[in-house]
Amino acid sequence: MSEFDYDLVIIGAGVGGHGAALHAVKCGLKTAIIEAKDMGGTCVNRGCIPSKALLAASGKVRELKDTAHLKDLGIQVQDLQFDESVIANHATNLVNKIRGDLTNSLKRLNVDTIRGWGKVVDLHKVSVLGDSGEKIITAQDIMLCPGSIPFVPPGIEIDHQTVFTSDEAVKLGSVPQWVAIIGSGYIGLEFSDIYTALGSEVTMIEALDTLMPGFDPEISKLAERILIKPRDIETYVGVLAKTVKPGSPVVIELADMKTKEVIDTIEVDACLVATGRIPATKNLGLENVGITIDRRVLFL
Repeated sequence: MSEFDYDLVIIGAGVGGHGAALHAVKCGLKTAIIEAKDMGGTCVNRGCIPSKALLAASGKVRELKDTAHLKDLGIQVQDLQFDESVIANHATNLVNKIRGDLTNSLKRLNVDTIRGWGKVVDLHKVSVLGDSGEKIITAQDIMLCPGSIPFVPPGIEIDHQTVFTSDEAVKLGSVPQWVAIIGSGYIGLEFSDIYTALGSEVTMIEALDTLMPGFDPEISKLAERILIKPRDIETYVGVLAKTVKPGSPVVIELADMKTKEVIDTIEVDACLVATGRIPATKNLGLENVGITIDRRVLFL
């Protein structure tokens, strides 16, 4: 009999934790996975899956709006309409299916799924704070797969309605007439595509000197030529969103990135803060096992 409850306990049931659990079971390990929110983590619930579903649906709208091209093909489309709530439901339904599939795959392999907030107590102990209180479980090994959260720079106020991150944007609660997107990484680029396809005007604000600074230069040039220049997108580079105030309208102070002096103020209907993601390491108990964090890490 083992002195531990499990051979392996995994904190976080995103795609990393889920994949690790499947591999652990194949290796013959008694495994548990702890999740405080939704099975599938960021990718399934607030990232890759819903955003690609929105891109697919909005892309169809964009194709059907290109009446000149369709006419050349002998196709005529009149009075094009779309229901943004149904588009949002399409993404939600896909998320729910994949989340269910992930949950069922763990059940079939007898991986124990423990609901609650997992926190490392020491090298072999994890506390789980759930609806019924706190309990301690032990393991030979503990794996941390906590995923990521949006990074919100100083000076930006989030109200999750008029000023929001991609966590809210994937729900497509509305299609604003004019939306500012702070950041031109892959998140900002994807949502500029979605919003312009559905009829929004977009202002993209990038603090660094070039758009898509984290991309390979050739890919960046290609993306700018195909995805930005032909569309209703105004761009700022080398410009910092110094302050963002939620409301109707949203008020954004723009400053020169080098001097930090305010150069303009714009008012928009909504603002998506797409300034990257950071590891979700808060309140994991890392200090209890001597782990220190490099706060410079940023996923664009």
